[in-house]
Amino acid sequence: MDRAERHGRGSALDDLTWVSLMMRTGFLVLMPFLVTGLMLAVLFVFSGNAWGNPSDQATANRDRLLRTNACVSCDLKGVNLAGQNLLGADLRQADLSRADLRGSFLIGANLKGARLVGVDLSDAVVGGTVMSGADLQGSNLSGANGNRTSFTQANLTGVDFSGALLERADLEGANLREANFRDADLYEARFLFAEMGKTDFSGANLHAADFSEAQVSGMRTDASTTCPDLKPGPCIFQ
Repeated sequence: MDRAERHGRGSALDDLTWVSLMMRTGFLVLMPFLVTGLMLAVLFVFSGNAWGNPSDQATANRDRLLRTNACVSCDLKGVNLAGQNLLGADLRQADLSRADLRGSFLIGANLKGARLVGVDLSDAVVGGTVMSGADLQGSNLSGANGNRTSFTQANLTGVDFSGALLERADLEGANLREANFRDADLYEARFLFAEMGKTDFSGANLHAADFSEAQVSGMRTDASTTCPDLKPGPCIFQ
């Protein structure tokens, strides 16, 4: 083999080595992005419900609920029940996290121990409903009619009750930290042993409400609040 041939073959090998190196380097650079994309794809497929999309099982359970008015301990995460008539429905221990219940009718329904995290119950009618021990953390009950509703021992952390009707509601032992009761009607409501911290009662009607043994130091009232003794706020508790 003469010098020219050896030089030509050497150049070709050098070119191949360079191309191979570039391909490997490019792959190493892209690999983290490829892995991240694959992980996101898997997360989207298996956890699509985290974005509020109900699973096939949840959709089937929704249909069963509307047909039988009962779905005890079942998965109803993210379902749309806005405006539905669920009068007296049996939903004990059901998981309704992120469900849309705007304007629904739940009078006399049983939601004892139910999971209602992030549920939208704005303008819903929940009068006489049992929500004892339920987890409503971060839910929206603004403008809801919850007269005589039982929230005993419920987790109501960060719940929006602004403008809600809650006359004679029972909130004994409930966790009300960072709950918003602005402009709510709480006439004769019971707050015995309730936990409070940054709980906002600005503009609320607290006439004849019972705060015995409640953590009143965590309450926020203002001049527009009607205190239990009918005097304008800020409220002073003995």
